[in-house]
Amino acid sequence: MLNPAITGTKGLVNATMDYRSQWVGYDGAPQTSSASLHSRFLNGTMGAGLYVMQDKVGPTQQTNVGGSYAYHIRFPDCELSAGVAGNYTKFAIIGSKVLLHNSQDPSIDQFNTNSVGIPDASAGVYLYNDRFHIGFSALHLLKSQADLLSTKDSTKKGLIKYFTQLYATLGYNYSQTPNFIFENNLFCNYIKGVPLMLDYTLRVHYKQQVFTGISIRLRDAIAIHAGVTILTHLQISYSYDILISKFRNYSTGTHEIVLIYNFNRSVNDKNNLRRSKFAHQKYSNLF
Repeated sequence: MLNPAITGTKGLVNATMDYRSQWVGYDGAPQTSSASLHSRFLNGTMGAGLYVMQDKVGPTQQTNVGGSYAYHIRFPDCELSAGVAGNYTKFAIIGSKVLLHNSQDPSIDQFNTNSVGIPDASAGVYLYNDRFHIGFSALHLLKSQADLLSTKDSTKKGLIKYFTQLYATLGYNYSQTPNFIFENNLFCNYIKGVPLMLDYTLRVHYKQQVFTGISIRLRDAIAIHAGVTILTHLQISYSYDILISKFRNYSTGTHEIVLIYNFNRSVNDKNNLRRSKFAHQKYSNLF
């Protein structure tokens, strides 16, 4: 959902479900849930996927449904993927959840829910193997806007504008023993007019079956997380954000749980490009 170029890079079939409850303790605090399914075909040269996401923040709610496509270029020890995605978002403002300083404010109708559909698009590139990855992507390329109340009284018109978001990821896996793998990830998000978001994560995998880790998000939070892989196909992970910003005085933190199902066929299957696929392959599957 953040980089369509990742479509089809995780295995023959990859399904992910995610739920995040942010800033627990606030009324109307952000709640995000999502599900995605993607795969690859034509001897692994292409990938396609579908995803749905719902984001609730205060009186607003966004429901996003989209599809993604990626083309994969194979090199002996790495792979380059370029992807695009299109989606449709239903943006709604629920009047009954709007809190007013002036209960008689004529510009807000608290007895009405306004919604509008918005098309959008994104694109990205992703270079990776089992030891490193680097990716760049851009969301909201159409710079769409939600034109609320456009069919009603013109004095009660609201515009919600989307700005292009730029993402960059950089990761490296390191190991000196077969039992322990150190997974490093750097994540960057830039939006015009908003402070740069920078997130560093270190995870330690034991026998590629269980992991624990920590994330440091600049000016925001420190997250601790852990997960387990079951029967090589299913990974379950949980993370908890310890706030370091001023929000810490009013919130008990953030919870997130992720389920990932990753299916590969035998190593002889041409579509299977996750196991024994790179010239200097070291790690079989870190999801």
